[in-house]
Amino acid sequence: MDDTASPFPSHEKLARLLPGYAFDPEPLNTSNMSQVHLATDTRLHHRKVAVKIIADYLAAHPVYRKRFLREIQLMASLEHPNIMYVITAAAEDGELLYFVMPRAERDLKTLLAAGRLDLAKTADVIAQAARALDHAHDRGVVHRDVKPGNLLFGPDGHVYLTDFGVAKEHFGEDLTTLGESIGTRGYTAPEVFAAGAAEAATADPPAVARMLPCTPRERAGDVYSLGAVIYHCLTGRRPFDQPDENAALEAQRRGDLALVSARRHGLPAGLDAVVAKAMHLDPDQRYDTCGELAAALTQALGLAKDGMALPILRDIQDRLRTDAAQRDDATAYAGAMPAPDTGPRRDQTRNMLLSLVVAVLAVALAGGLLLYQLFQPEDAEAGSAGEGASTASPSATASPTANLDPPSPTVEPVAGDEQVTRYPTEGECLSDDPDYYVVVACDSPAATEVVYRIVYSPEDPNPSQPEHEDAAWIACGGGDIDFEYRWRDSDSDADEGEEAVWDPATDRIYWIMCYRYL
Repeated sequence: MDDTASPFPSHEKLARLLPGYAFDPEPLNTSNMSQVHLATDTRLHHRKVAVKIIADYLAAHPVYRKRFLREIQLMASLEHPNIMYVITAAAEDGELLYFVMPRAERDLKTLLAAGRLDLAKTADVIAQAARALDHAHDRGVVHRDVKPGNLLFGPDGHVYLTDFGVAKEHFGEDLTTLGESIGTRGYTAPEVFAAGAAEAATADPPAVARMLPCTPRERAGDVYSLGAVIYHCLTGRRPFDQPDENAALEAQRRGDLALVSARRHGLPAGLDAVVAKAMHLDPDQRYDTCGELAAALTQALGLAKDGMALPILRDIQDRLRTDAAQRDDATAYAGAMPAPDTGPRRDQTRNMLLSLVVAVLAVALAGGLLLYQLFQPEDAEAGSAGEGASTASPSATASPTANLDPPSPTVEPVAGDEQVTRYPTEGECLSDDPDYYVVVACDSPAATEVVYRIVYSPEDPNPSQPEHEDAAWIACGGGDIDFEYRWRDSDSDADEGEEAVWDPATDRIYWIMCYRYL
């Protein structure tokens, strides 16, 4: 680089202006506006840091100077574990405009350059970014430039949100200039990217007003951007990646975005809906908060509420990647409600559903992290001990018909206003009777749920556990499911009132019933 023509100080000048730091020979990255250097703080046990410096010609411009100083102020005031913090910074009248922050190991943009992320990593990154954004929104600050390059990784995968250069306070002055694009094309919501003229600050708002959180409409732009980051993580491609700039802009204005499932086969069926809602053209149709988006993502993936999953997920994914055709079939199968069946489909159902739930199985396999907590209230009661029953639905209880065998496929279907008390078959509907399986016609006003699948002698991936939500998750195809199961146990002849105890050496699940509310 020709230092005489550069808007940034030479290495020698930098060492002279900031004598407490030993800078690496070359900057980490350089843009038209700023430069980031890696350095060592020689005064504090040789701590590794990063130093961001604004270009000289921008430092001399009153608006850009004010913007950079405001960025420092926002980062210093938004104290949160997932927001990058400032160690030290330039004085307002300093010759060099800079601030010092902890050194990150890499950013999400660099990570995505090597390919798309696995599902667990995606959920983890988004959960952390959402916490940072909601913290800022709750304090009246919108970021307006959420993208992979502004999500940094510290040790052990810790995520930091950084670069508040175009952020706007709830009642503060918008320091973008007339005609300036805000954010980054593809990631920034259309209504934010093409906002046009800068907004004026609210004149002397009362102190209490400055502490008001952002409204859902104000948060909507960052929700869109976080949805775009999810899209990039899952597909390995940035949204609206048409080579022609004008075509890309027009596609984004129309919301013409290829589905996630079209660019990566074998994903849980609910992911397309999550991304579509987050990136909806109408800001009012998006999630109200980034945390709500992150929760929807983790639920669609079948992970824990904090977005964490197990390393075993990667092993399962690698094993099933060897059969792409099977994975595609499972995806197509998951998209439709199964029609009434004429009998058990043990092998076919098991094979198809195993590939479908490759990602969502991770937490269930943890041996202690029960997915049941996501779908059942904590005070929901298990079925009668003598029957070994359990349920994940608030309205489903152990049936007094539990001693009956499941009906044969030849039972007569109900019609009109008829109803019958028995186990249902696939495709039949139930009333909301809390004590019995009351089978009713699906077009009857009494129908409240449909039984879309019954799996006999299902696979149990973790037979040592007395709870079988993991097996039900596989059998029912994942997603927002409700189910019941029955198991036979070695203590089935125990005296009345004694609790039946699951014995993994001898017991097995008899059947699993899957149903959805109408």
